[in-house]
Amino acid sequence: MKSASKIQFTILWLLIALGSAAQTLPQISYRDYGYPQPVKKVEAIYYSVDGDSIEKVEKITRCFNSDGNIESYENRNFLDDSWAKANSIYNKGKLQTETWTHSNPYLNRTYTYRYNRQGRIVEERIRFKDGSKNQVRFIYQDSLLERIQADMDGTKSETMRYYSAKGKLYKEIHRQKAPGEADIVTNYFYLDDKEIISYVEPKSYFYATAYLNDLVEIKFKLIEDSVAQNKLLKGIHRFEKEAPIDNLPFGLQQYSEQTLQTFEKNKGELIPFKLTLYLKDKYNNIIAEADVDVKTKNITGIGFFKITLANNSVIGNTAYDRKVYHEFVRMLQALINF
Repeated sequence: MKSASKIQFTILWLLIALGSAAQTLPQISYRDYGYPQPVKKVEAIYYSVDGDSIEKVEKITRCFNSDGNIESYENRNFLDDSWAKANSIYNKGKLQTETWTHSNPYLNRTYTYRYNRQGRIVEERIRFKDGSKNQVRFIYQDSLLERIQADMDGTKSETMRYYSAKGKLYKEIHRQKAPGEADIVTNYFYLDDKEIISYVEPKSYFYATAYLNDLVEIKFKLIEDSVAQNKLLKGIHRFEKEAPIDNLPFGLQQYSEQTLQTFEKNKGELIPFKLTLYLKDKYNNIIAEADVDVKTKNITGIGFFKITLANNSVIGNTAYDRKVYHEFVRMLQALINF
């Protein structure tokens, strides 16, 4: 039987392989993937960790062309030998098609893209092996993506995006419509391009995420009808007044510290839901990341990254490194009150 950590990794990377984030613009440039320098190839191997027992779980490889755009993707699962591959075709530097093949042929599909006169993607069409089709439309206001409309397997959705006067994304409202069911409306709030709060209307499934020095990410689930939730709602009202005019009195780090202080005072009302630790190089490239079981406070998985830059220099490697494990343990111990 697979351990919980193995299952978690498998589900996570299966979702990535299936393109679970279909209702966003596709990641094309190395910048979209968070790399500050042009890259040629990125390899990642993920390991499950159970005490002294280490096991390979997944390998992911991304290759980029000379323009810095994603050219191919490969995901291989060591637990069940499943795999997924994608290849991208460009015309004059613009992504035209992306073809996915899988160990399960039922998941094979092709994405095609249509652009407006300004060179922005306005439509994504997805065709599956059985002939079924999905569609995503991207609507802009001036240069900013304002609305995303999707029809995915009969479920329609629309995402509205809201920006400040300086063009910073601060809010999304996602409305999902399924035949014969009430709409599900989810609000997302952003600060410095990172999601900080989400909830489902009218007032349920509240989550708050804190980021510490760009190396620790903690997501909390809030107990409904609690003092902490009521404080958060008041904070959201203030945020929605100040964010549109770029007048917030705090940044991401201050917000994160306040969230942790709230957790300290209301541990029964903010429940740690997900904790991820990162190690980065001096250029801010992620070279390792660790998953933490929030109940046992143990590290259950680590991913190692090997980044080959466009100039052929190499950062990091994918071999399991116990020194890195102990560094993550040290980081976790520093979160003594978590």
